[in-house]
Amino acid sequence: MHDVELEATPPEHLRAGVRVSAVSIVWTVGSSAAAIVLGLAADSIVLVAFGLTGVLDALGSATLVVHFRHALRHEAFSDRHERIALRTVTLGLAAVGTFTVIESGHRLSTGVAARATPAGLTVAAISVAVLALLSHRKQQIAGRIPSRALRADGWLSATGSLLALVTVLGTGLTAWFGWWWADPTAALGVGLAAISIAAIMYRR
Repeated sequence: MHDVELEATPPEHLRAGVRVSAVSIVWTVGSSAAAIVLGLAADSIVLVAFGLTGVLDALGSATLVVHFRHALRHEAFSDRHERIALRTVTLGLAAVGTFTVIESGHRLSTGVAARATPAGLTVAAISVAVLALLSHRKQQIAGRIPSRALRADGWLSATGSLLALVTVLGTGLTAWFGWWWADPTAALGVGLAAISIAAIMYRR
């Protein structure tokens, strides 16, 4: 596929895409590492899934930074880079969804309950707002460039925000009411939604 001249895409929109992707990398790398470590310690599948979503979000954002910088340097939007970025993000979203569904089903069948940890809940609570803002910003910029890959990355950030919210609510319900199934059930729903969104974005 040939590159497309950037006649209808102002450079400032591409630079905005680079900035939001770079911010996403910085945030998700730090918060995801903490979430995975704390999730494994607390045996919380949704916290681990949230952390893995962040890792893949960072990977997708890195491919988008390369993509948009290439477009700025060459004053052309590379269809090849767009496809690579879209494939990276959608496959990552599908992978997280699949892992979450499988492990949530296992937890539901065995009755394994997550343990609430103050540090994990703090990371998750902050991430709900940060990732929701990043998702909204990515969707805005994706409409201006336009970039299906950035839009898909916005959905990946939204998935991370939902998993963070599920972490807070699920561990809280487990601790307060003994509803051990709340965490894996909610994670199962988010996982199925992630797979569906990935399939829709990939086919468009």
